[in-house]
Amino acid sequence: MLTLVKIINTLNNAVLLKKYKVVIKHFNTFSLNVLKLLQQLNIIDSYLVNDTFTTCTIFLNTATNNVFFQKILCISKPHKFIYCTVVDLIKLRSIDLYNDYILSINDTNHTIINIDTAIRQNKGGLLLLKVIK
Repeated sequence: MLTLVKIINTLNNAVLLKKYKVVIKHFNTFSLNVLKLLQQLNIIDSYLVNDTFTTCTIFLNTATNNVFFQKILCISKPHKFIYCTVVDLIKLRSIDLYNDYILSINDTNHTIINIDTAIRQNKGGLLLLKVIK
């Protein structure tokens, strides 16, 4: 969880400084799954992991840096985990329709999905990130 917080802070700083590429050295499979979902949501352009798994290069969207600012907030911290049921997720989506939320589902694979998919699958889980658009 701490590596995810560091990656999100690095991404936010890169967007503020209008960078197009960020290199991170500390990552794990959990953070790579989050990066995969961020790529599917068009928040980052792509990411590339080194052959020896020592560095990960994240390429940011040029439209994200030029048109508007997207910020990613970490809701769950390493010292405070926030779990939401399906009813809580439905209430959260009805209050906040514009922003997107990313959560980790409590199954054997710890699947990373967004809030709309979690509501469709009728599953709750650990609320990880809020993407402010």
